[in-house]
Amino acid sequence: MSGKVTMATIAKKLGVSKNTVSLALRGTGGISEKTRRLVVETAARMGYSYKSSGKSVPESRNLCLVIPRSTQASPDFFSSIQMGIEDEAKKSNMNTILHYYDDTGEDPQIPNCIREGMISGIITLGRVSRNMVLKLKATGLPVVMVDNYFDDMEADCVLTDNHCGGYAATGHLIANGHRNIAFFGEIHASVSFYDRYMGYRKALENAGLTMPLHCAALTDCPEIVTAEELAELLRHISVEGDFPTGFVCCNDAAAITLCKALKQMGVDIPGEVSVIGFDDISGASQIEPELTTMRVRREYMGRKAVNMLLARISGSEGITGKLLLPATLVERHTVKRMDV
Repeated sequence: MSGKVTMATIAKKLGVSKNTVSLALRGTGGISEKTRRLVVETAARMGYSYKSSGKSVPESRNLCLVIPRSTQASPDFFSSIQMGIEDEAKKSNMNTILHYYDDTGEDPQIPNCIREGMISGIITLGRVSRNMVLKLKATGLPVVMVDNYFDDMEADCVLTDNHCGGYAATGHLIANGHRNIAFFGEIHASVSFYDRYMGYRKALENAGLTMPLHCAALTDCPEIVTAEELAELLRHISVEGDFPTGFVCCNDAAAITLCKALKQMGVDIPGEVSVIGFDDISGASQIEPELTTMRVRREYMGRKAVNMLLARISGSEGITGKLLLPATLVERHTVKRMDV
């Protein structure tokens, strides 16, 4: 064979990543035994001789958990997923290396641990940008996305069934006699919020109801808004008349802000207005009255992501898939049955 044989040459011939070739030739974990034998045999046939650096390499496998810094605005939600990832990884003798990156930049950089061949697979958590995901997929390593996806990108994902959750939350208000139901939260801030909103819209449509005219103002407001700012917006809506009797919120943080704003206006919850959140973070049961919400199995999401990643690392092939986990209603004290 002409030309110098390198790891990249072997990787191209086998249709695998250079990192996979490196792991196989170094004899470390992170790939299946079948793949390891194939790489070693191919390298031998091509006349490639692996030269060890002499550095000891740990036998345990490593996964890289890529997290945008914006998740720090929702620590309660994402920390539970992270805990599930780390605990499940330990069961398979896998270390989790955290990589936080600045998601405000346009050109995110691949983590050094991936560049240095220390990683067997990658999990992204939250609103990881398209550019970052494309760069991670280009490494050839298995990638699993948690709580995020792109409509036009094939990728393994673990998600809450947000559409059905939004439908169920709205259906709960409808079943309690509410007919004027608004959605509150910046729906374009995340795919989860948008899917919850679409579930809300479908529930209204199936019940023969229409969205309030002022709903756009409540779905286009900034994701981070103070109770005072929201109360001012709600006062304008109130002046126009036909104030909603029920609100479905994009998440619990938005629902808690909404409850504070309504209280500032002197509106009784749930006597005059009912509110339902989404996620069941710890704060949902710590406000007064306690928040009715949709529970997301956050830690389980993390565990399922690791299981999906391990299957890919072990050589599982086939089409990519989206695993949807159900959200379940948690009835507390912010929803009241209307007289119908």
